[in-house]
Parts: sequence; C-alpha cells; structure tokens
Amino acid sequence: MAYQTGSASDATDLMNKLQTFAAANGFTVDYYNGTTRFLSISRSTDLLWCSFYWDNVNTIAMYQALGYAGGYAETPWLQVSDSGNGSSTPGSTIEAGRHVSNIGAGPFVAYHFFAYTDPYAIHVVLEFVSGLYRHFAFGKLNKTGTWIGGAFVTGHIWNDSGAYSQYSIPQSTSHSLMLDGRLRLDASYSIDNGSGTLHVAGLPGQAAGSKWGLGTAPESSDAELLTDRAGNPRIRTPGGCRHGLALSQLGPYLPDLSNGFIPIIPFEVFYTRGLEGADGYYYLGRMANCGHIHLHGIDPAQELTVGSDTWIAFPAVRKSDIGGINQESENMGIIYRKDV
Repeated sequence: MAYQTGSASDATDLMNKLQTFAAANGFTVDYYNGTTRFLSISRSTDLLWCSFYWDNVNTIAMYQALGYAGGYAETPWLQVSDSGNGSSTPGSTIEAGRHVSNIGAGPFVAYHFFAYTDPYAIHVVLEFVSGLYRHFAFGKLNKTGTWIGGAFVTGHIWNDSGAYSQYSIPQSTSHSLMLDGRLRLDASYSIDNGSGTLHVAGLPGQAAGSKWGLGTAPESSDAELLTDRAGNPRIRTPGGCRHGLALSQLGPYLPDLSNGFIPIIPFEVFYTRGLEGADGYYYLGRMANCGHIHLHGIDPAQELTVGSDTWIAFPAVRKSDIGGINQESENMGIIYRKDV
C-alpha cells in the first residue's frame, strides 16, 4: 500500500505522474505517450487492462478490455474484448463513455494517489480547483463467490445537463461515481457506459458471451445497457457510491470525532438479473480500502485515525450547500485508507 500527493500543471502532467506511480506499485505500464495523450496500465494477474485518453482541456476518458495489443495503443476501444465505450472517434466523443468530467485545463490544486495490494487497486482523488474534487479508480474487487472476473474501471461524471443543471443536486440520477448504482443510463446525458465497468462472467442467468457489468441503476433497461464491442450483452452491477444495502441502513449515522465514532460504509457491488432488481440482488463483493462517510464535522482532506489505520476523507464533489448552479455534494464524502 502506498500514498502520494502533489500538484499537477495539467492532465498530461497528472497522467505522467500516475503512470510512474502505477509502475512502482505492482502494475504494468503498457504504453504512455504524453504528446498524443494515451496511457495503458494493466495487471494481467487480475485480468485488468485499463486505458486512458485525455483532451488536456476538460475530460479524461477511460477504457477497459481483456487484453492489450500494441497496435491498438492509440485506439484502446479496439483492444481485445473491449467493454464498449461509445464511438471510435474520441476526438469528438470523448464523453461518450466512462470518463472524468469537467476538470478544466489545469493547473490542478492537488492530486492524491492511493495504491493497495489487498486486492490490487489504485484510486485517484483530484482537487482540480480549490474545494472541488473528482474521484476515479481501477483495480479488483474484494469479491465474494466463484464467478469469473472482478477487475473494475470507474470514472466520475458530475453532469450539468445543460439548461436543467444537476450540479447542485447530489442525488441526481445523471451523476456517476464509483460503480454508482443510482445513475440512470441515458444517452442524452452522454453517460451510456455508466459510472464504470466490471469484468464479470459466469453468473446465474448471465447470457453466453457476456463479460461486462455496468455501474448503473437497476431501473436501466436492457436496451440502455447496450453491448460490448463484440456485440455481447452487458448486465447491471449496481452498488458502489450512492447505492447499496449498507448505505441505506447506515447512511444516516453521523460521525462523532470526540467519541471516536467514524462510520465507514462499504462500496458494495451487486448483480441484478431483472429490471428494477425484480429477481433479487446477488452480492458480488466490495471495493476495498475506501467507502462512504458523512462529512458532518469533517473538513475536506482531513486525516482520521480508525484503529491503527490512517484514513483521508474528501467531499464527493464539494462540501457545500450554497444552491444555484454550483457543483456541490453537501456532506456526501468518500474516505480512503492511507499508507503511513
């Protein structure tokens, strides 16, 4: 487990630092080109292949596949068993799939890299301007059961929806974060690939050839799930941030730092076979070393001690409730275990 923080001049500087950090913490950097703005990182032991493309203006796009071929280093949407990510012309459709949205061109105030080995994962928290945050990650679930897969790639979309802005509505179904099970798929919001993808196969009722789950609301229809690049159906794997049984039960509990009460609610991940979960929820596992936290009495980037571990808490977007067309997530927070 490792932790690194600093500042970045722009997205290229950020991704250059990320690829160096990943290589030092158990991942393989298959490709990096800061000029053309492509990065591919893998961990074949975990069947994880993750790629990035960024415009260095506003957006970082993320891709997930089941292999890497050098001939597709700068067309990652064509990699082996690609999970599906919108159009193959990213210059005009970089926001067509999972991505990190509306971060601007930099310079960025701060980044925080968290690397874990139990299981392997890297989480990135970006404070792109003072007090405003984005979160993205890649790695493997702490999985339950004998199903195939477990590798995930997640982005962070905080969607303004044009004239009907959702920036100041934390519960909006047009946002996405950490395999978010509240997100409602809708191509008009440019979020047709959900808040992230999960490699998953061999589940009850899963179609032959299906290899991918989407972080999306159970209400998303089969048609809205779309297919992977090879035309195979994808399934609903809701949970993550803003959704899940633990959150519904424990979300109202407020921290009390004076008494050492710091409830960390896990990012659970489920499989729902029927529309709106009609066939029940199958528990797949959780994203380890991170979770929900209510920010009552907690400042952005504040370090907290839980047992023998140090954790750092951040707003999902911005800790505020000022109203209007402003990005804010009120007291919704995400906390990460830190290596000390």
